Amino acid sequence: MLKKFALAAALSSVMFADVSVTTTIFPLYDVVKTIGGDKVKLTNLVPFGVEAHEFEPKAKDIAALSKSDFFIISSPVFETWSTKVISSLKIQDKTIDMSQKVKLIELKHSEHEHAHKESYDPHYWLSIDNYMNVAKEVATLLSTKDPENAKLYEANLATYLAKLEALKTDYEVLKSCKNKKVIVNHDAFEYLAHEYGITQYSITGMTPETKPSPKQIAQLIDLTKKEKITTVFFEEFASDKVAKSIAKEANVKTDALRPVENITVAESKKGIGYIDIMKENLIKLHDAMDCQ
Repeated sequence: MLKKFALAAALSSVMFADVSVTTTIFPLYDVVKTIGGDKVKLTNLVPFGVEAHEFEPKAKDIAALSKSDFFIISSPVFETWSTKVISSLKIQDKTIDMSQKVKLIELKHSEHEHAHKESYDPHYWLSIDNYMNVAKEVATLLSTKDPENAKLYEANLATYLAKLEALKTDYEVLKSCKNKKVIVNHDAFEYLAHEYGITQYSITGMTPETKPSPKQIAQLIDLTKKEKITTVFFEEFASDKVAKSIAKEANVKTDALRPVENITVAESKKGIGYIDIMKENLIKLHDAMDCQ
């Protein structure tokens, strides 16, 4: 009888130690998963394999939010629907906006500001320094809610930060590239451009669904030839039609460069994470920009 009671108490302790977290997009999901492990009941709203910019939560998604201890969003600029949902559910007290925890880059183009009613680039996780800050915030959040497992969260954080530091060191090679100009699908890489002196030219605007005009396409073809750009980058979750058209006219190759907004279902089963995708991006940028 005493053994059964002790077992029940132990199980109860584990249950109460768990933290329930809902994230919006993959980079947030991945960092919570990495630091929280099996101590966190984790849900990500944007399904794997879906273009994150186009996602709109369904009724079942919204219902799940009310049961979570924390709702972590990347920003109200990226998740334009989040402000309304947070207000309607009255979950302001358990919502964490990670864009408030990082260094943001202001947009230069007024049309982007008008389209998003904000003045910053929301793809801040492409800065490794920013992503490390996100990891630290997650560890603090989990440790505060679940102090019994604080040492585990801190240990996982230390391990992850070491890997991110190594990734950051690898990315330093981009500072030695000969041609630091790239054409990308949409304006998602400003943080990488800022940190490593790269000039990005985008086919669309801040979101991949924006359609470029024939004049803009012609200008990009001319630019590719003039600047001797070797690769036109597209994204896996967006149409590659325009990118391939530009590349064909300019007689250069195409490749996928990922803003790490999401992964495929197959990648999720393989355990592919933020660092894996960033390493793939580095290899492709290294080749495209003729780095030493």
